[in-house]
Amino acid sequence: MAKRKKKNIYYTPEPDWEVLSDAKTEEEKEKAYSSVNSFVRTEIKDKAKINKAREWIKYKAPWDEKECEIILESPDWVFKSTALILFTESKLGYMPKKFTKYIDNKKEEWLKRGKAEIKEKIIQKQLNPPKKKISIQDRMKLQIGTLCGDLEYFLDELIDGKKTLKQFKPYELMMIYQPEVKVPHAKLIKEEFSDGHLEALEVQEWKDPDIKEAYSNFNLKLRKAYVEYYEMINTACDTIIQTKATKRKARKPKARSKEKIVQKLKFKINEPDLGLASVIPTDVVYANECWVYNVKTRKLGVYRALNKDPRSLKREGAGLNVKGTTLQGFCEESSLQKTLRKPKEQLKPFIAGAKTSCNKNFEAITTTDTRMNGRFNEHTIILKTF
Repeated sequence: MAKRKKKNIYYTPEPDWEVLSDAKTEEEKEKAYSSVNSFVRTEIKDKAKINKAREWIKYKAPWDEKECEIILESPDWVFKSTALILFTESKLGYMPKKFTKYIDNKKEEWLKRGKAEIKEKIIQKQLNPPKKKISIQDRMKLQIGTLCGDLEYFLDELIDGKKTLKQFKPYELMMIYQPEVKVPHAKLIKEEFSDGHLEALEVQEWKDPDIKEAYSNFNLKLRKAYVEYYEMINTACDTIIQTKATKRKARKPKARSKEKIVQKLKFKINEPDLGLASVIPTDVVYANECWVYNVKTRKLGVYRALNKDPRSLKREGAGLNVKGTTLQGFCEESSLQKTLRKPKEQLKPFIAGAKTSCNKNFEAITTTDTRMNGRFNEHTIILKTF
């Protein structure tokens, strides 16, 4: 439904702007301005008048563009005394000479005020500089800073011979660390130590002359421990990543409406010759029994849900369901159909009958029963659901 336009109701009659805009002489223009003074002053909001004043300065003022920009930096109250004149100008399209002269005299005052406002803003900006925004990545690095420091400190003690790798428990450190080390943190820790790991591998190879000189105090045992130190950190991080991935709860699928479930289900709306009409197809969803009649093959059938039929060995599920044009969740052993020799007479008990009556009358039909396949088509009448 279209939104109703808000009515403009004025207590003072609105002037005929079109007629007044035809004023030619200076006297007529002054008279026109005088006649609308009361209306503009009492009926037009200050904000609307000030906006028109700003528009005039921006687009119509006969001044230098830079001067206009400085003036427009001034606060709204600066233009309050001239807003009435400039609002009227926007309506009539002209301004008497005496008002033009008055506005020109205001220019210097406005420039002074605009410059003062610009200066004030610069001072405020210097006193209150905008806070530097920390990225999520940097924030997470800050969170794991202490932990990385502890890991590096152990390496120093390992090199000095004060600690051994048997005492190094990076996974336990990560588990007790606060804030909790999550998957993104674990990935950042691996990244933080990746360069050191690569250098440790070069130290283990012991081929580069520069490496030999830099790590001359490293014996074979320490070189191996150096690499293993980084591998233990990587293993701890990988364990956290895999554990969190395993524990992550699967996203709950959004529940589909019954209308959505049966939107592709094919069925026949009615059969006038037999006085039959299908029930609402959504009634099939989650039903325990569904009675159908195929007008082409003259077969009457019943679908019994797995979770309700006493003869079914499978009792799981929540009744019948539909997928595309096929019925699901029915018991193949007990869902049967029989051919009717005289459909018009034989169907009468099923149209108005209750559940027990339908089952009793179905058993009384002497034709051979066959199993149902779950398929619905344009010849299928949905007779009943229970």
